[in-house]
Amino acid sequence: MTLAALLDLYPQNFDYLISRLETLGLEGWEIRQSRRVKNGIEANYIKVELSHTDTCDHPHRCYADIAHMIERSDIPEAAKELSKNIFRRMAAAEAKIHGVTPEEVHFHEVGAADSIIDIVGAAILADRLCGQYKIEKICCSPVGDGYGFAACGHGKIPVPVPATVEILKNAGLKTRQLDVPHELATPTGAAIIAQLAQDSGLMPEMAIEKTAYGAGTRDLDIPNVLRVVLGGTDEGAPRESIAVIETNIDDCSPEILAYTMERLFCEGASDVFFTPVYMKKNRPAVKLTALAKSAAAEKLAGVIFSETTAIGLRMREEKRICLDRGPAFVKTAYGDLQVKKIEFGGEEKLVPEYEHAKKLAGEAGVPLYKIYESVK
Repeated sequence: MTLAALLDLYPQNFDYLISRLETLGLEGWEIRQSRRVKNGIEANYIKVELSHTDTCDHPHRCYADIAHMIERSDIPEAAKELSKNIFRRMAAAEAKIHGVTPEEVHFHEVGAADSIIDIVGAAILADRLCGQYKIEKICCSPVGDGYGFAACGHGKIPVPVPATVEILKNAGLKTRQLDVPHELATPTGAAIIAQLAQDSGLMPEMAIEKTAYGAGTRDLDIPNVLRVVLGGTDEGAPRESIAVIETNIDDCSPEILAYTMERLFCEGASDVFFTPVYMKKNRPAVKLTALAKSAAAEKLAGVIFSETTAIGLRMREEKRICLDRGPAFVKTAYGDLQVKKIEFGGEEKLVPEYEHAKKLAGEAGVPLYKIYESVK
C-alpha cells in the first residue's frame, strides 16, 4: 500500500524504481499496477508477483543477509540507509517478542522477495520524492489498527500483532484501535511509517498540492487505502507543532529542580525553563515548563513525576515558528569561533556559541565580550 501510494503521487518514477530494484539481485519477480476502487475512492494497487516460491528457496534470511543484499545494490545511499533502518526496526521488535537478539531473528514472510521489494521500493521512492519535491518533513496520523486475531507462522496472534505494537512503541508514534475485525497495520507498514515519519498526530497546517492513494487487497467497511498528502507551508519561517508540559511547584528544593532540568534535556526536551510564580496562600513557587516534540511528551511527563513533587501536569500542543539555522565557523582575531548561522528574509545573522566562545576567551586571555564583539 505504501509503494502504491508513493507511485500514485508521481507515476513517472515507475521505470526508475524498477531499474534500481533490479540491482538487488533477486530473480523471478514482477510489479503489476492496476486501479481499484475502495468505498468510492479510486486508488493505485500493486501486486509483486513471483515466478517461484521465494519463501521456500530462502526460508531463513536474517537482517545481515538482507543488509548485504541492499549494500551491494546500485541504490542511492540515502535509500540504502532507509531500507536497512526499516529492517533493523523489524528485527529489534521481533527480537524483543521472541526473547532473542536482533542478530538471531530470521525473517520468514518479510524475508521473501516480494516483501523485500515492497520495503526497499518504498525507501527508494521516498528518497526520490524528497529530492523531487524538496520535502523537509514527513508526518503521519495516528496509526489505526483493528482487533481480533491474525494467522502467522507461529499460529494465531492478537491484533494489533505484537511486532506492530513494539515498532510503534519504539518509534513513539501515536496509535488507536478501530472497530474493524481485521489487521490494518502490519509490522512492515508500521516499520516503514516509523522510519519515515518525524511526528504523528493531527495533519499539520499546509496548503495541499497533491494527494495520492494506495489500495489494500481486502474490502472493508472503511476505505482500505493509504493516503499520502503533499503540501507546503506559507512563505516565511516554517511552522511546526510542539508539546508544552507545565506544572507549578512550591515544595521542591532547587537542587532537585536543577537535576530534573538535566534529565529532561537528556530525554529529548527542546527547552526547559523555570518561571517565578505565587501560588495559593501566597507561597513563592516556580512554574516548570518543558518543550518537546509530541512523541516525547509522555516520557518527559514521567521524568517530572518521578523526580519532583508535582502531582499534576498541564499538557497542550502549540504552533511555533523556527528560523533556518545551522552551525558554522568564522575567523576572528582570537581564532576560529563556532557560531550559529540564522537566516530569514534573505538576511543572515551570526550568533556565537556560548561554550565555544567561553573556551576561546580563556585560551586567548581576553574578556568574553571581546569574543562576541569580534563576530560583529
